[in-house]
Amino acid sequence: MSLTGTGRKTAALCTAVVLLGTLALPAQATQAPQAPAPLVRVPASPEIPSPEDIAAAKSSESATADQVTRIEGILADAASAQQASFAVSLQANNAYGNALVELQIRKGAAALATARAASAGKEQDKARRQIGQLAGDLYRNGGLNPALSTFVSGKGEVLQQAATLEAISASRSRAFETAETTAAAATSLTAASEDANRAADDAAKTAEARKAQAEEANAARLKAVTDAKAQRTVLVDQLASLRNTTAALESARVDALDRQREQDRLAAVSAAGTASAGQAAADQGTVPAPPSAPNPAAPPAVPAPVVPAPVVPAPVVPDPAPVVPAPLVPDPAPADPVNPAPPAPVVPAPVVPAPSPGGSNQAAISVALSKVGSPYYYQWGGTGPYGFDCSGLVQSAFAAAGKYLPRTAAQQFAQAPVHVPISQARAGDLLVWGSAPDFYHVATYLGNGRVVQALNPSAGITVTELAWMSGMQLHPYAARY
Repeated sequence: MSLTGTGRKTAALCTAVVLLGTLALPAQATQAPQAPAPLVRVPASPEIPSPEDIAAAKSSESATADQVTRIEGILADAASAQQASFAVSLQANNAYGNALVELQIRKGAAALATARAASAGKEQDKARRQIGQLAGDLYRNGGLNPALSTFVSGKGEVLQQAATLEAISASRSRAFETAETTAAAATSLTAASEDANRAADDAAKTAEARKAQAEEANAARLKAVTDAKAQRTVLVDQLASLRNTTAALESARVDALDRQREQDRLAAVSAAGTASAGQAAADQGTVPAPPSAPNPAAPPAVPAPVVPAPVVPAPVVPDPAPVVPAPLVPDPAPADPVNPAPPAPVVPAPVVPAPSPGGSNQAAISVALSKVGSPYYYQWGGTGPYGFDCSGLVQSAFAAAGKYLPRTAAQQFAQAPVHVPISQARAGDLLVWGSAPDFYHVATYLGNGRVVQALNPSAGITVTELAWMSGMQLHPYAARY
């Protein structure tokens, strides 16, 4: 259907009005729901027998034995409560670290979306000015562009006039199409920018909530450790009184009982992984190689080849004075000072060491060990150069060996090309804590039942006995890159 001059004029003006008003009506975005916060539970403190209970227990050998058993049970429960409080703090630290990682991603996406929306807005403004000029020309000249007035006089070649008229009409059509396209793009990108900025705001609120929960969990862990130490002193003295020994002897005996329980837990986790692997092999119709017979005289630690002590390079610090890293001494119960080094909760841009082509897991181990002790420290969401969280330390160490791992503990385990039972773990494998797929802690296995890890804000980056952490939901499989 062809339009008269008045019809063309009306259509052009309507189109111009619609296009000019498009940007004022951006699409409304739906706010993303906030993820639920992890539940933090503080273990209850065990009861301590009163002096009257101890005096009464000395009335007979059986009463004494019963009271000794009771006290040993209280000590075992206190150790389990400490393990639980450590597990809760690991989970809370990981949740906060992941929230900071998400916040960084959301901020980047919001900045990019805002820039795109601003660019689209400039293009739309340009198209709107062109449409405004065209609409003004049509209005002032009765629906005709002044450039067309020569054609009305009938001067010139007929075919040339027709071709020029068609070209001008096509140009005007393209102007309308461009205006429509830029208006739609500006509307869409403005809505996307608003969505991205709302998501960044939500991520910031989530991070703040996770920070409060992490601080609460770490405070509960420190309190559990402090309370357990105080209770242990009293209980050990009571044991010495009941058994007619010394506090030093009873303390050593209690330590040995704790270590045995830890080794038993580790052996149970290891056996669960081996059994699961055997069942999976049976389901697939393959027969796994039988495990070597255990040595009854040896503690049931995770078997792995002996790893030679890596050469730990001196840390590079801004101060020209050299800083000597802390000695790498295995500690069944790592020190947890009451005054931890203050972590910096702000996530910097990730600092990834330059890759070493052809690097090995041993190179990653060396890098991780070089971060033990001052000036390096635990930092929520940290990837270096001085502050690290658990997965940030793993990512940085493996990147230095030319292996680029994903960012979080759960991703690092899930994307590993090989998974083996921890009974088959070897140096350089990754061990995780929690349950699939939401693992909340990761460490690098060193062999001989030890791991290097960024543990928490108090202990920092440390080498730890794996058995000591076996009661913190140690996963029975290791990841291998």
